[in-house]
Amino acid sequence: MSSRQHTTSQTCTGSGQSCYKVAAVVTDLMERLLRETAEGGMVRLDDALKIMKLVGRGTYELDLAFDAQEKNCRQGFGPQRDKASSRNDPFHRLMVRPFETLLSGDPAPYPRPFLGNYFEVLEAAYGEKYTEYDRHSRAQLQALLVAHGHNLSWDTFYAEARVSQILVHALRRLLRFLETPAGQWVWVQSMSRQIPSGARPTVEQSDLVREALGYTLRGLDPAGAPS
Repeated sequence: MSSRQHTTSQTCTGSGQSCYKVAAVVTDLMERLLRETAEGGMVRLDDALKIMKLVGRGTYELDLAFDAQEKNCRQGFGPQRDKASSRNDPFHRLMVRPFETLLSGDPAPYPRPFLGNYFEVLEAAYGEKYTEYDRHSRAQLQALLVAHGHNLSWDTFYAEARVSQILVHALRRLLRFLETPAGQWVWVQSMSRQIPSGARPTVEQSDLVREALGYTLRGLDPAGAPS
């Protein structure tokens, strides 16, 4: 079994097999309609296709099933997305925090698949310091996990004073790097790089990220922000 299949299986099992509840409603409904239509245990192809189209257009039973499943998903999966875990990358999350609102929407102002471009900039900007930032971020996350357990949310992590200090220090270093010729070159090259899907960030999208970084630093540390 592949890792993707294993993850999907775990998710469904952990939700009490709720992944398959709607499928069961569909198959039960189709079985009932097919039995009602059958003559001598046989169903004509045209009749079977009509039943499939009927079910595809929606029925009262399916409306109830979909409504229940939506509630299950919100209760079973939604809150978990905000839970912090030692398996996560806290420094990456911290450095995305200033513009995370740009990642939502349809279309998103800055789609998530472009985050790899931004992380390339971070690695170039910090050099050996990157490992230090990463280590400090993980240490703070671990300390908070000990204090809060599995109930630790990312908002609690972000609100920790020592985590805010890491963010301020890292933003200050990043924005000063981007003011240098080398930093400007790295920004343009990395933030305009084409991703495997063939898409690439526009200049306007990259500018939104940089503006958000600057606004965040000026809000957290007005004296230390580049002019």
